[in-house]
Amino acid sequence: MRKISIILSVIAIFAVAPVLADENKPGFGNLSEDTKEPIMTSSDQMTVDSEISQAELIGNVEIAQGDLLLYADYVRITYSKNQSKIDALFARDNVVLISGEDRATANEADYNLERGTIVMTGNALVSQDGNTVSADRAEFDIDSGATSMSGRVKSVLIAPSEQD
Repeated sequence: MRKISIILSVIAIFAVAPVLADENKPGFGNLSEDTKEPIMTSSDQMTVDSEISQAELIGNVEIAQGDLLLYADYVRITYSKNQSKIDALFARDNVVLISGEDRATANEADYNLERGTIVMTGNALVSQDGNTVSADRAEFDIDSGATSMSGRVKSVLIAPSEQD
């Protein structure tokens, strides 16, 4: 019974993660803060270690909140000592981040709630409106939705069509 309450606590803790799409802001997927949407998680395995305030989701991990979706083979969630909020989320292996129509992939992703950033490293690829940019590193600002790419940046930009 204690294990079930810990698992439910971890899922409830996840609800304070401030990541959701907002159609009024520019940038990748229009990321913004909104903690009212429920968070759904799914994985093949979940391990919770209350002593170090961490939970691990392993195998076919899917995390959704509003329009924001995260897929990976492994996700580590680090939460505060009093289990009231999530401090960080680290994903690795086959990482896919989708927000609205925008998509980003990488080997790893590190979401730091205090800084309000998601940093994707290793073969980062961002696709938006038919345009793609690849680099070693992509950093997303949650508040503004702005993206910064670094490390051998390559892009394919599609010219807007002339439609009336």
